Amino acid sequence: MKGFHHGGHRLALATVLAAQLLLSCNGASPQRQFKGQSDYFMALHAADQNDEKNAVRLFKEGLKKGTDLTRRRCAEALTQFGNVRERVEACKYLVTNWSDDNALLVACAELERDNEPSLIILYTEHIDLLTAPNGLVRLRLNAMLQKNDSRFEDDLYTWILHRALSSEHLELYEKYLNASAESAAAKTGADDATSNIGFVAESPVKPISLDSTNQAEAVLSPRQLLMEYRTTVYRRRYYGAYGDIDRMFAVCKEVGGDIPPLIVSDMGKAALYGTTDYYAAAIKFDRYARQLTGETQFYAHFYAGRLYDKAGRYAGQAVSHFRSAMQAAADGSQYDNALWYLLNVQLRNSAADTLASLKQYCGTWHDPAYFDDFFESLSELLLSHQQWQDFYDIWHVIEHKASEDTFGRYAYIAGRLLEDGLVNNTGGVPTREAMAAFTRVLSGGADLYYKVLALERLNVTDRTFIENTLCAPASDRTPDIDPDAEQLLAGYAAFGFPQKIYSEWQTYRARIGTESAMQASQFLNGCGMYNKNFSVQSLRIASRARYSAAEKIPHQLLELMFPRFYDKEISAACTENDLSEWLLYALVRSESFFDAGIASSAGAKGLTQLMDSTAADIARKLKVTDYDILSPATNTRFGAYYLAELIGRTDAPLLAAFAYNAGLSNVREWVRIARRDWNTTGKSLHRATGISMDLFLETLPYAETREYGRKIITAAALYGWLYYEKNPADIVRELME
Repeated sequence: MKGFHHGGHRLALATVLAAQLLLSCNGASPQRQFKGQSDYFMALHAADQNDEKNAVRLFKEGLKKGTDLTRRRCAEALTQFGNVRERVEACKYLVTNWSDDNALLVACAELERDNEPSLIILYTEHIDLLTAPNGLVRLRLNAMLQKNDSRFEDDLYTWILHRALSSEHLELYEKYLNASAESAAAKTGADDATSNIGFVAESPVKPISLDSTNQAEAVLSPRQLLMEYRTTVYRRRYYGAYGDIDRMFAVCKEVGGDIPPLIVSDMGKAALYGTTDYYAAAIKFDRYARQLTGETQFYAHFYAGRLYDKAGRYAGQAVSHFRSAMQAAADGSQYDNALWYLLNVQLRNSAADTLASLKQYCGTWHDPAYFDDFFESLSELLLSHQQWQDFYDIWHVIEHKASEDTFGRYAYIAGRLLEDGLVNNTGGVPTREAMAAFTRVLSGGADLYYKVLALERLNVTDRTFIENTLCAPASDRTPDIDPDAEQLLAGYAAFGFPQKIYSEWQTYRARIGTESAMQASQFLNGCGMYNKNFSVQSLRIASRARYSAAEKIPHQLLELMFPRFYDKEISAACTENDLSEWLLYALVRSESFFDAGIASSAGAKGLTQLMDSTAADIARKLKVTDYDILSPATNTRFGAYYLAELIGRTDAPLLAAFAYNAGLSNVREWVRIARRDWNTTGKSLHRATGISMDLFLETLPYAETREYGRKIITAAALYGWLYYEKNPADIVRELME
């Protein structure tokens, strides 16, 4: 047996759990329940026990019956069994019966391991180099290089020049260079095969000076120079690439035809990061933009705009070029990208110009969600500068044009501005319009955070109404369900293969219905008793299922979204530090998603994401000399102590949460500024921050801390409501008091 791996050993207890669940539901064993599909799952069991003979037999039986997807998985599995001839035959069967790119990728990866380049070339003859998965194109080109196929350089050039580069491009390109060097050395008789790169070109040109580490003496053809340039920019060797921009235009003319758009894009990146004279670079791209057409003109205008912006004091020129880029855009994504930069340039320079452009272009975008972060930044700017009327006016402009997330945020905040008498409304009673705004938040697709806050402002106490609000559909897009994929996930659960579920769900998640995703999440939740990795996977599936649900969300799905993992440790930590459990659960979920072994790039560790220095300070205060920061019990105990300490040093639990994320000194400074600015309004001070706490959150200068606060409030409200008989409104008030 060559070796068949499916992601770890199955869990015997989880298998029993799943089988018992299935039997209790319908009285049928898994084999009877899944009928023709059961051969595939039983084959996995045989493979797990290293019983190759039975595994192969069952996989072959599975090819004859079951769903198309389980038959496909059987065919894929058989490519890993037997001798080379048998595996090659299995690959042939797979690509004959499933000719899509993913089937080709599986088969060709096995054929590469079996050293069958001719078959790879044969099977991939008709793939599209511009749209096929990069891994599949790499397999084809690697086989062509190995067989010295005369079409290799043409295909390599197409792949490198006309697609966004990846590590797979770089890997194959370096093989090409090595092969070229060996070929050149063999022809010249040179002793050092690495002294040359590239084949000797038919029309030689002087090589470019790409950077200080690559002063090649070899003679490269124009096409080789263009490939070298692209890989140089991909390697972030921007300084040398910037010096060769003009040379590349000349090389493109030698190649003939239109200049590849991605070459112009690479030139733009080289200019942004390879020089400090941004104004001179902007002038250069300004000139290019007048010479080029089509998509290349888009990139020239786009990078001219970015360079003028980076040069400073040239916002007008930057905006002009972004407008020209929008006109030259080849598709909606390019248009949206140029408009996003236009709005953000204006946001940094002129609020008035930003609002004017927003009114002009609002709704012309193709993907409203692409602008969510812009609207987040705009919100913070307007609110922190007390431009409340502008904020209110924008709320009316973006209805039915911005994403539901953005509109829900603006609707809630506009309602609060009306309540606090900070804006002049369009007519009628301000409080009535505020209530209408909050009601709109509850009925639309707003984020859970703003729904929870709206429930508090409307003082909703009816549990049925709250349930309907929190379980409302989060998406207006009905997914194209794949019943075979749903059956596959159910089969993995019934036959005890939790390690297979998450990867399959990632592959098909856009076509998995809410109920099926919830069942997969529930199964993994139970398996978390034996392997905590499954707990994290359960939580991820449940969260994704909620945000893509086009129908009412089951109450049980909310419980899977907000689970009580590590309940003993968290209960003990809360008792010791006089904290509410719902608050510590919210913190753990927000900090680590219940991944006890996680470590951030900054060095924060464990469930409550403590830094080593913070943990050491807490250990000293608790007189603990020997501890493991990754131990769930220790980590939750220390995290709870630290949070309780911060609550004691601030005026509100939410301020303590901000301090947990951004540091106490930052929070104190933000409070000082907020109180100072609020004093200018002549209105009564709110207890802690002058401005009300929910509006204070929206003015925080750190986007990360704003989002962290939203996560804490949302999770705390849901934990309190789901498990502790707390009204979400009461949780909000407790946190913001």
